[in-house]
Parts: sequence; C-alpha cells; structure tokens
Amino acid sequence: MVAGGWGWFTTVASILIGQATVLTMGFINNRSQARREARARAADRYKAVAERRETFELAQLVEVNTLLRNAVTALHAFVSARRHYRSRLREDPAAPPETYRQPMLDASAASDTALDALRSQIGFILADDVRALADAAEKALTTASASVLRDEQVDPGALGARANAAYEALSARLRDVYATREPAVPAA
Repeated sequence: MVAGGWGWFTTVASILIGQATVLTMGFINNRSQARREARARAADRYKAVAERRETFELAQLVEVNTLLRNAVTALHAFVSARRHYRSRLREDPAAPPETYRQPMLDASAASDTALDALRSQIGFILADDVRALADAAEKALTTASASVLRDEQVDPGALGARANAAYEALSARLRDVYATREPAVPAA
C-alpha cells in the first residue's frame, strides 16, 4: 500500500499546473487580442478622419476653383457692361442714363455676388499657401471691381496673373491630394 503513494499527488499536481497554464495563456492571448483590436479600431478611426478630411478638402478646392472662375467671368461681364454703358452715354447724351444703367447694375450685382461667394469659401481651404494665393486673387478682383465703378483703368495682366496663380495652386493641391490618396480598391 505504501508503494506508489505519491502517484495521485503528481497526477493532481499535473492537472492543476496544466489548468493554470491554460488559464494564464488564455489571459495573455485575450489581452493581446484586445490590444490588436484596439490598434485596428484606432487605425480605422484615423483612416476615416483622413478620408473625411481629403473629401472635404477636395470639395472645397473644386468649389473655390469654380467660384474663382465665376468671379472672373462676372467681373469681365461687369467691365463689358460698364464700357457699353459709358459708350452709350457718349453716343446719345440726350437719353436719360437710367435707360442704359440697368444692365450695368445687374452685371455689377452679379459680380458682387460672385465675389461674396468666393470670399465666403476661401477660408475653408486647408493649405495655407493655396489659401493665400486665392485670397490675393479675390482681393485683386475686388479692387478691379471697385476700379471699374470709379471708371479707372484695370490692369488685366496683373489681374490675370493673380487669378492664374490661384488656379495653378488650386490645381497643384488637387493633384497632390489625389496622388497621395489611397486607392479605394486594393491592387491585386
């Protein structure tokens, strides 16, 4: 009876050590899995925020580019209407100026509306250098519009240079955002 008395002890001890090992490994694996999942959630959140930022920036760049083009077009229409108004007054000084004034006033209002729309969107451009160039173009357009109202000469070369610099900066930033954007479908 005395022989083999410790056999039950080694069996129970082996079972207990095995259970402790399984529980410890389960705990370690669960912690590792939880950390991996937390890192994956953080990466997904970062990617979602970056994607929203890119989408917002792309939309704003396209919007400002469109508004800048509209403002330039409206200013050209205003300059043309103002010239037409002045020439009509010179041709027929006896006619009341109100007859020729309305198309010029409409063009002036359209130019002011286009400039206001442009001005309201420039602040949303995220890139500082692009925003500064768009702001400079808007200021040049506003100055030109005021000069037209005062019958002063407008330098179309300087105005065009400012607008073209803003177009180029907007286009370059758009290309940069698209170039660094991750593809929606992973490459095979």
